[in-house]
Amino acid sequence: MNTIANSHLKVSESPATARREKRFDWPVCYDTERLLLGHLEAFLARNRFARQLAERMRTETGTLLFDWIDYLVFPEREESALRKAGFVEDPLGETAGSESALHHPEAMLPRVLVGRKNADLTARVAIHPESLCDFMAAHGLSGEPEGEPLSRFRRLLVSEEKGTRFEAVERHGYRGFVAAKSRAGQGKAFLKARELWYTRPRVFSEDVEGYSSAHAMLDRIIGMVGRDLACHLVFDGERAYWQRRNRAAQFQKQRQDRLGLGWGNHDHHTFRSSREHFLDLMRVMEKLGFERRERY
Repeated sequence: MNTIANSHLKVSESPATARREKRFDWPVCYDTERLLLGHLEAFLARNRFARQLAERMRTETGTLLFDWIDYLVFPEREESALRKAGFVEDPLGETAGSESALHHPEAMLPRVLVGRKNADLTARVAIHPESLCDFMAAHGLSGEPEGEPLSRFRRLLVSEEKGTRFEAVERHGYRGFVAAKSRAGQGKAFLKARELWYTRPRVFSEDVEGYSSAHAMLDRIIGMVGRDLACHLVFDGERAYWQRRNRAAQFQKQRQDRLGLGWGNHDHHTFRSSREHFLDLMRVMEKLGFERRERY
């Protein structure tokens, strides 16, 4: 039997977690954003497909290309400027070796790949639609993406012109930049885990029963596909559930689907919780790999 601990019990925490929870001063990083925007503007001036897509995003979906960017590639000579602007090594940014991955720990900005010596100096920008297949169909693109369907990372060359490469990537619970061959049975497990979370019971006579059921299902899914992919599938399912109940979401999704984008630009999820079961909700998030950042 899967039981839920009393929500009023005190939870032990590491010193590192305690320090993060007591930090409330999250800075704005306008100079860093301008650095990336300047790089993007120079890229768009040379890549017609990306420039036209940026305009269609703005007029047809009300979104900005910048908010769809997965990563930008900078030459090595600009690394010092990036680090001065606050970028540091991304511990989860696995690369193939000719580039290093940087992220900004205090801002929600695209990550940056820095080309090393003798690396290809072509300017590159990659966006993150929800599905490469849908994106390709919407824009009449052909070819086969790098990476297998349902695998952790897939990449497609969308447009190459005037020394630029515009790319699109698809991710499933992975922050790195290296495609990998799927393990035997991985695709089947992916689809089964997705089905289990999409169709899980959501109405119970008592909240404690609901959390017990959710934790049991979550443990099963994590056992099937691992924590990171389980996190991806859980939030995919929660977006679908929210969208079915929200007319504005349905309308916006239709707009973005016309460009083959899906929900690749989702920024955050908000969950409502009673005080009594707040700790239960936090346990769900921690099972999925989240860390507590602030104390309320």
